[in-house]
Amino acid sequence: MRFRIKSYLQFLWHSKNEHGVHSPFVFHLLTQGLYNKLIKLPVAALSTYKGINPKKSRLLYKVIQYFSPKSILIVGDTTFEKEVILLANPKAKIDIDIDNAIYNCIYIHSQEFSLLTDERIEQLLITSENDSFWILENIHANGTTEKLWQTLKQNPKVTVTIDIYYFGLVFFRREQVKEHFIIRA
Repeated sequence: MRFRIKSYLQFLWHSKNEHGVHSPFVFHLLTQGLYNKLIKLPVAALSTYKGINPKKSRLLYKVIQYFSPKSILIVGDTTFEKEVILLANPKAKIDIDIDNAIYNCIYIHSQEFSLLTDERIEQLLITSENDSFWILENIHANGTTEKLWQTLKQNPKVTVTIDIYYFGLVFFRREQVKEHFIIRA
């Protein structure tokens, strides 16, 4: 518990809102996606599950709604998150096993972080293209998850990372300079 509190306080200290962002791509994501009050997760989706963080669910909903990925790979047992993703983008093709397809979005549940070896990360990178993005759940859960987050940030194929505390967003945009953002969402 002490680790989570320290991690959250560090996040708050370093985080910015849309006024501290100089990247048009990230600024647009914030203003049109994460901070958009018109994008709302249906309340009925939250009522069927106990112990679910509503803010975290709304953020996931807004990210998926904003990008509207056509194909999504879900890594890990994420029944609730899968439901939120389907509510945000009902037309998306969702896989739970990797095949040789290219995915626009890969959602990685925090329980899978211990299984993400360098080989597995490379396998996931092969299924990503320039406009693909990853969503890593709960990147501040413990030291292991933060270490994985730091490793991904250093990967040469990764250009933009956004830490929104509940999730880490990873982008592979070759046209953009490598940057890391810590955003209050």
